[in-house]
Amino acid sequence: MQNKSIISPEIEEVLKLPNKDEEIRKLFLDLHPREIFTLCEDLKPQQNAQIVIALKSPLGIEFFQQFKTKRQRGIFRHFSKEWMADILEDMAPDERTDFIKTLSKEQTGQVLPLIAQAERNDIKKLLQYKEGTAGSILTTEYAFLSQDITASKALNQLRKQAFDRETIYYVYVIDNERKLLGFISLKDILISNGNKLIKDIMHLNIINAHIDDDKEQVAKKLADYDLLAIPIVDTENRLIGIVTVDDVVDIIEQEHTEDIYKHGAAGDYVDYMGSPPRLIAKHRIIWLLVLVAMGFVSGMVMEKYAYQLQAVVALTFFIPLLCGSGGNAGTQSSTVVIRGLATGEIQIRDVLKIFLKELSIGGIVGLAMGILAAFRALVLNKDPLLAITVGSAMIATVIVATTLGAVLPLLFKKMKLDPALMSGPFIASIVDIVSLLVYFRIAVLVFA
Repeated sequence: MQNKSIISPEIEEVLKLPNKDEEIRKLFLDLHPREIFTLCEDLKPQQNAQIVIALKSPLGIEFFQQFKTKRQRGIFRHFSKEWMADILEDMAPDERTDFIKTLSKEQTGQVLPLIAQAERNDIKKLLQYKEGTAGSILTTEYAFLSQDITASKALNQLRKQAFDRETIYYVYVIDNERKLLGFISLKDILISNGNKLIKDIMHLNIINAHIDDDKEQVAKKLADYDLLAIPIVDTENRLIGIVTVDDVVDIIEQEHTEDIYKHGAAGDYVDYMGSPPRLIAKHRIIWLLVLVAMGFVSGMVMEKYAYQLQAVVALTFFIPLLCGSGGNAGTQSSTVVIRGLATGEIQIRDVLKIFLKELSIGGIVGLAMGILAAFRALVLNKDPLLAITVGSAMIATVIVATTLGAVLPLLFKKMKLDPALMSGPFIASIVDIVSLLVYFRIAVLVFA
């Protein structure tokens, strides 16, 4: 595709032309919104605003929705009030609501009165749902039918609805009070006898979610049942909206990003490229200060056993080896357990099984590592007592590290905290303290 060779300076030149709107449409009309975004993401907000206006709806709106929220706000400021209203009216309901949440009260107050009443009511309704719930991510653009019409009439109705619906592959059957009675796929309607009533061919076994359910639970349910969309109902079983598979992809990506940040003790997620160093440092510093404090504890342990270190200087050489090995082993087990909790493979009730399993794993792995460490101490230091100390400490350290790494995330989960907070650096710091205590206690016994 020849348009692929377009570069930002060429687009900037086109935007200077008197007939720029027409030329922009010629350049981009046959491209996917994501491809247009790739070509234009480095342009200034004002220039991207001009492109959105030139492309009009729906392509311009879809292009606008490709940007992250912070960039969207920058582009949005360059629209006239009328265009602001047009953009918000044409955005998908869930994305529109998310975007409005980021606007200032002053901006919201200026724009909302310009939006059509139906969209305004939809915005107000979606804004009332609690953040992080199914209500905060649903869209109200779902296809629906009455149970008392024929399949042929249903197709006619769907043709009218298709233009502004998120998906029409799943169609929901509701009564006059919007209570969910069943669902039917577009395929079911197409292959059915045109005279058959919808109530005779619809599915009654409906997988749905409640409006106050956690959005991650909704995403998991949709994925578990391999659905393209899942209906969201209220306490009276009235259909409020749907959550589609594209929303689930966003939720899973966001969840994984948050978990990775927490597991790396990097604080909450922030837009790295779009945030100043001061903000990023603010998110990281708390955990780093906690880790420094835990490092003080390790120093206190070494200070307490200073006599043993002075008596057998070679003990010092193996401290980094023991602490590093224990930290690595603990991080491995915590990673596996945290991931198992996230996927549902591991439950809190499995704590005893997991403890015994990691005890066995730690014993096997620790024995191999202990033999290697003892061999190194014996060959290079020619000291059997040092070899016994290092080897025994390695075995004990790895066993303790693997069990702690597995049990601590489960403890956090039990305490209603995010298991991902039990990060790799945090586990490593705990294991460092335990490793030193075990090492020096064994040294005291062996060299006594």
